[in-house]
Amino acid sequence: MNNSVLLSDLPLGTSARITAIEGAPAWQRRLAAVGLTVGQTVTLLRRAPFSQTLAVRVGALTDVAIRATDARTILVEPLKT
Repeated sequence: MNNSVLLSDLPLGTSARITAIEGAPAWQRRLAAVGLTVGQTVTLLRRAPFSQTLAVRVGALTDVAIRATDARTILVEPLKT
């Protein structure tokens, strides 16, 4: 069963595994530079008020900020808790 959602639509505090990244290879390399790769676990930590910025934990230790429009290129599958 495929219950994938966009990273931008993930509920706050939910952990998920990246299943696909849309976009050009250059865009995928840019995301990979901060650890956002297929198979990686991410957790949506916060949505900034009055802006389109999301705070995402990549793996266990790395926190990154990403625009919501960019997060719409990342497909994730929520992990069962």
